[in-house]
Amino acid sequence: MLEAERAATELAGTLVATAAHAYRIARPIAQGGFSVVFRARRSDPVGDERERDVAIKVLDVEHLRDRLTRAPPAFLDPDAPLAQQMAEVRARFVNEAHLLRTLRHPNIVRALDEGILPPALGRAPFYVMEYLPGTDVGEIVRLRGSFDLRASCAITGAVLSALGHLERKGVVHRDVKAANVFVQPSARAAPATDSIRLIDFGLATAVTRNAGRGRVRLPHDVRTRPGMLWGTLAWCPPERMAPFLSESAEQENETHLDLWGAGLLLYLCLTGVQPFEREHFATDTEQFAAIVEGRLPAPRALVPSLPASLDAVARKALAPRPAERFGSAGEFLEALRAC
Repeated sequence: MLEAERAATELAGTLVATAAHAYRIARPIAQGGFSVVFRARRSDPVGDERERDVAIKVLDVEHLRDRLTRAPPAFLDPDAPLAQQMAEVRARFVNEAHLLRTLRHPNIVRALDEGILPPALGRAPFYVMEYLPGTDVGEIVRLRGSFDLRASCAITGAVLSALGHLERKGVVHRDVKAANVFVQPSARAAPATDSIRLIDFGLATAVTRNAGRGRVRLPHDVRTRPGMLWGTLAWCPPERMAPFLSESAEQENETHLDLWGAGLLLYLCLTGVQPFEREHFATDTEQFAAIVEGRLPAPRALVPSLPASLDAVARKALAPRPAERFGSAGEFLEALRAC
């Protein structure tokens, strides 16, 4: 049995408690690199009845050492002692929980509670989220193909609204991609705005140099290694791989980098194609070059019926140089709504 499966088996049926509530863990519903998400149910009668069914994300502390030894993620310093790497992973998890409990936006997944498992279960940190039935945009496209225009604009617009909130709070998500945009079932032709959530803030950070009133401060100051390509390569902005594309080697404000992911999300929804996925290229080098050079078909080349205005918005959002793109989530959203 795999380590993650063993961890899931051990926790299934367990009652865990925080300072405010008790929760009965039911079954695993998602697996990350260092954590497991379970469906659970609040077992005490206190609190909002609508929040009785929840999801609980647990750091897999028991197997963390083995996983870091075998395949440390790129965001960790490979020369750092193993204990330091483990502490950083834990700190990032705690930061994620804090962020999601601090941020309040209808298109950002809500964290409701947090706690630590008892010593018998490894004292792993966990946090409680709203339970979201449905699936992510990437899986929907894989199964059904592209969305229609209304649905594409509704999904991208909801993500841009969430990113606008993050900009105001001084937060960078750093992993905006189809797999991190969740859509709940809806009987409507286009998904309702409040059925769309930006999820997985495991790589998110606060832009502390811009900290001020209303800005988020994280419990732990976890530095990103210079030159590290966080996130997924196919969704990584070209200037992260080729700094010469930017006006300066170090951008004054990293919050605009999330807009690249939003542009690719729009492109994927409209065409059913993510042009920079590894499967489209013979080698890693070709994939890298295509992203840096901005080599991708115009949306209308794949879907001729697309309005020219929407094609132009998608192409501007994916211009290789940041200065040629939208300057903010609000600007991008305004252009999208005008199509």
